[in-house]
Amino acid sequence: MLFQRINRSDPEKIFVVAKNSYSTASLTDGQAVMWDYVTDQDGVGVTKAGSGLAKHGGSVGAGIAAETIAAGSYGLIQVYGYHATARGHAGTGGLTVATGIPLALVDAEFALGSCDVSQASTAVIRVWYPIAFSMGLATSVYTTTTGKVFIKAL
Repeated sequence: MLFQRINRSDPEKIFVVAKNSYSTASLTDGQAVMWDYVTDQDGVGVTKAGSGLAKHGGSVGAGIAAETIAAGSYGLIQVYGYHATARGHAGTGGLTVATGIPLALVDAEFALGSCDVSQASTAVIRVWYPIAFSMGLATSVYTTTTGKVFIKAL
């Protein structure tokens, strides 16, 4: 882990070194990633969130890419602190992203979205594991944008 040196004018941040195991593209600054438990079961690989993410509520969220990381290369993933350019996406069902909302991984995207905390059914109760909260990342239905978040993916 890399801890940013403490100073008064810059928020504290924590990073981990991870391998981009997403084989078809580079990761870029601000993209949300998950631990790769399918192809690289080594605790180092990160990749794009898979489909059907709701089954584990985003509990495999690794953090936000802090730099461009080529496919198969190593780089920094931010796991704690303020990030000004995190990628967010508002999905189906009328979920929007607004300031103060907890954020988790979005299915099959390099983005964060609102945790659906409503319980439409008593037969299925979902438990979400947010890895950040919005501090200015705002997006409405079906849009992707970048904005400010505070990451808590430890």
